[in-house]
Amino acid sequence: MKKRRSIVLALLSLVTVLGALSLGAAAVSADDAGSLAEVDEAAAARGAGRLHAEGDGIAVLAGRGVVDVTGNGILWIRDLRGDARIDVSGYGQKEEFEDGWIQYSGFRGHARVSGSRIIVCIAGVDVDLHAGGIGRVMLWGHGRVRIISAAGDEVTDDWSGGFFRWHRFGDPSAAVAAAL
Repeated sequence: MKKRRSIVLALLSLVTVLGALSLGAAAVSADDAGSLAEVDEAAAARGAGRLHAEGDGIAVLAGRGVVDVTGNGILWIRDLRGDARIDVSGYGQKEEFEDGWIQYSGFRGHARVSGSRIIVCIAGVDVDLHAGGIGRVMLWGHGRVRIISAAGDEVTDDWSGGFFRWHRFGDPSAAVAAAL
C-alpha cells in the first residue's frame, strides 16, 4: 500500500510539474553542433552551467541549451519556442499532442534535444542525463546528480527519495550568446 501511494504521489507530482512548465518554462543554453563536451566548454565560458544525473526515477529539466539523455521508460519533450532540434534514436512509440508535447512511450534509447526554450522529462530506469546551458532540474527517485555552475562551483548530491525543489545550473543573469 505504501509503495502504491508513493507511485501515485510521484505521478501526481509529475503531472503538476508538467502542467506548470507548460505555462512558462525557465531556460538550458548551448550549441547543438558537436559533442556535448564541446558544448560544455563553450557554454561554461558564457555563463552556462552543466549537469549530470544518473539513476532511476523521474527527471524534469527546463531551459535553454542542450540535453543528452539515455534510459528506459517514457520520454516527453516540449519545444516552447519552436527552434528546438530533436534527435531521438532507439525504441519507443512516438506520439505528438496538440499542445506541443511529444511523447515516446516504451522509450529505450538516446535523445539529444537543443533549443532556446525546451522541456525534457523522463520517467524510467537507467537514466543518464547530461545538460549544458542555463536551466533548472527537478529529480525524484534514486541516483546521483552533479551540478557545475557557470563559475565552476560543483555540487554532487544523492537524489534518493526526492530532489523535489528546482535546482538551477548556469547563470540566468549572464548574457548568453544565441549562437553558442
